[in-house]
Amino acid sequence: MTINVCSAFAGLGGFDLGFERAGMNVVSQIEIDPHRQKVLEQHWPGLLKGDDIVTTEASAIERPDLICGGFPCQDVSIAAPHRRGLAGDRSSKYYDFLRLIEEHLRLIEATSPRWVVIENTPGLLKSNGGRDMAAVVRGLEELGYGWAYRVVDAGSVGSAQRRQRVLVVGHLGGDPRPAWGVLGDDGAGTSTASSNPKRRNASGPALATSPEGPSGILIWRKSARPRASLAKGGYETWVPAEFGNTLTGFDGGKATRQTHLVLQNGKLRTLTVTEWERLQGFEDGWTSAIPKSHRYQVLGDAMNVDQAEWLGHRIVTIDAALPMIGARP
Repeated sequence: MTINVCSAFAGLGGFDLGFERAGMNVVSQIEIDPHRQKVLEQHWPGLLKGDDIVTTEASAIERPDLICGGFPCQDVSIAAPHRRGLAGDRSSKYYDFLRLIEEHLRLIEATSPRWVVIENTPGLLKSNGGRDMAAVVRGLEELGYGWAYRVVDAGSVGSAQRRQRVLVVGHLGGDPRPAWGVLGDDGAGTSTASSNPKRRNASGPALATSPEGPSGILIWRKSARPRASLAKGGYETWVPAEFGNTLTGFDGGKATRQTHLVLQNGKLRTLTVTEWERLQGFEDGWTSAIPKSHRYQVLGDAMNVDQAEWLGHRIVTIDAALPMIGARP
């Protein structure tokens, strides 16, 4: 049975593309940013059903089997120096995400979503002393979902980028075992959902790329951010890269803000937009519909496609097994 997906906070479609590669079917999307909307419309014409999750009605999202979303993380990210947690203007929209699920369950009980997937930065676990994470999972419990969570590094599931994210999976019915079946390991500590050797256990090691690329290109990675400005005696440490740093919107723009440098033909340069797209798991030219000045920002905020595909394969496998063990609601 194909799993139909609604992608809330869809961004550039990282969840959407990864889940489609895993065999799911995206039927609706919600995204408020006009630049990200253009990218979504380029790759999924006609699927955008709402621009603001606050005003989107459940009846507009095509009765999905799974609702996924990475609510804005700027207020819980460790990169935010004065983070306000879920009290922040952006991350507080998570409560509207819960409202959307709850409204969907109320209006169309017969086809209510079996699965909920939530993604955020690891900072969510510590935000407000852990109370924000507790609010997230408590909200799922109140809506009748059994849940599990896990911190997954993109570099351990096939990506050349180290990118840790908290993945929360909820399954309707209150029993957490299906959700843990998705996020847990088999006895060998490996994924049960894919035969791809790059899809390693989420906690396992992975050096997914070599410092030396095509035509002798050498990639250097900033291993420590300056503790002060260079003018005030700060420092930067650069090492040959065996993996990419986590890409963020803060890395876009000026070369001095980049955390990667490439030595090619005797000259240093920064990563191109195409290389950013590849590190995030997208196809070349994925963001070509929007101005270059915005492409770095939206790519830095995007869901990594390799993480989404890894998760999607595991959900598909567990979902197919549930009827046999009587766990489907």
